Amino acid sequence: MPAALEGITVLDFTRLLPGPFCTQLLCNLGAEVIKIEDPKLGDYMRSVPPIVHDVSYPFLMVNRGKRSLSVDLKTPEGQEIVHKLARGSDVVVEQFRPGVMARLRVAYDDLAMMNPRLVYCSFSGYGQTGPYKDLPGHDINFQALAGILGVTTGREDKAPAIPGVPIADLASGFNAALAILAALRVRDRTGRGEFIDVSIYDTAVTLMVLGLARFLATGEEPVAGETLLTGSFPFYSLYETKDGRWLSVATVEPKFWSRMCELIGAPDLAEKQFKDGAERFAVAQTLADKFRGRTLAEWEALLAKESLPITGVKRVSEVVRDPHVKARGLLPVVDVSGLWKLQVIAHPAKHATLETRNPTRVPAKGQDTEEILRSLGYTARQIQTLAKKGVVAI
Repeated sequence: MPAALEGITVLDFTRLLPGPFCTQLLCNLGAEVIKIEDPKLGDYMRSVPPIVHDVSYPFLMVNRGKRSLSVDLKTPEGQEIVHKLARGSDVVVEQFRPGVMARLRVAYDDLAMMNPRLVYCSFSGYGQTGPYKDLPGHDINFQALAGILGVTTGREDKAPAIPGVPIADLASGFNAALAILAALRVRDRTGRGEFIDVSIYDTAVTLMVLGLARFLATGEEPVAGETLLTGSFPFYSLYETKDGRWLSVATVEPKFWSRMCELIGAPDLAEKQFKDGAERFAVAQTLADKFRGRTLAEWEALLAKESLPITGVKRVSEVVRDPHVKARGLLPVVDVSGLWKLQVIAHPAKHATLETRNPTRVPAKGQDTEEILRSLGYTARQIQTLAKKGVVAI
């Protein structure tokens, strides 16, 4: 069976992480993604280390299977190339601040006149409206303004802790892909595309669903380290082991809590799962002392025979060797461009019938420029003229 998005062409004007992550998902589902890059700089992600065989590994992770068109959008000739491409495309994804694409004459209104079926996703930090819309920003800013950092703290102090992954960036990539698929579904029914406004900040605010629910229901301000799922209760917390490693304990259900108390040699705590104040602190201290009595490996051996939501905090080097990761095919080894073998991230959904792809080709900047221009009717002489003028890079 063909891939779900086979026959769909996506013009990808994004760079760095959020947008390319979104379009990589679409590429995995079968879409043809044309990555449009500036002839001089290209995607900044190309220079992000580590560099393997002259290719950025982070760039490789979110740009496999795409084609690269290097064109200067500030020139009339470059804009005309995009106009011609847009007439036969299905989706545009752009990640500039509001107004940039309009100045380049490739905004939704410009392209929709030529192709009413076009689904156009403007993927920006703060969205196309509102007082923040023109502000620059990165993941830490979106998390800060959305309140995520306000409820995230280290264990020893009250300073906000920066999560180890760019949560808002990646979640908004999924959000944008979902919105695009929804718009394509509507287009199947109506024959018309639409404009989609996806904001990384908006996505970050929706991730605060539990904190917002608490505040809106009670008026209580969620406090870092004191909310239900941030370690304030002993049954949902992190505990250090004898060798300085950590265990994540999520024995929320009473049956799990009781069994854990028996297992660690503290059965008297079984009736104290939801204690408050000093008693809660005493319970947490007892658990901390018990868990420090064994190494992580010893706890894992003991827990192997149990069915409890208690797991070790893994290092990345352990994740890549994890048997479940292997069983799920999450980090397959692929032959990139036929030159060397590398592990990459697989598509994070398993379809029973639809095909998902694991692209291996990583395009050099402008690698497909000449081929794409030829498909649009440009002659070899015209292409050389455009290259000499710096409109395109081939």
